[in-house]
Amino acid sequence: MSKTVLVVDDQIGIRLLLEEVITQEGYQVELAMNGQEALDKIDAAQPDLIMLDYKLPIIDGHALVKQLVEKEIEIPIIVMSGLPERAEEKMKHYAIVNAVIGKPFQLNEIRIMVKDIIDGKK
Repeated sequence: MSKTVLVVDDQIGIRLLLEEVITQEGYQVELAMNGQEALDKIDAAQPDLIMLDYKLPIIDGHALVKQLVEKEIEIPIIVMSGLPERAEEKMKHYAIVNAVIGKPFQLNEIRIMVKDIIDGKK
């Protein structure tokens, strides 16, 4: 069965770019444009990995991670942020956050990171 990555970002260009890159690696991709939509999708079917923008409308990245931890949902997360230092400071307390990467990011870095986390190397 194919592994699924949930990409959560309010910018359509980033969602579509990540969908293309991750799909090329052989994974299924679900898309969400805000934290509430992401929570709904996670409740319906848990993905194997979440690529999460830090700054989102409705429910932001930090609040989403906090809710997942409170619900004891343990899905690895890669947080994306234009201000990675600030995001890292807020997210370092959560074991489910595997990495915080800055925007813009390198696509090869994303490929390697997604593969390593899903294949259990990280």
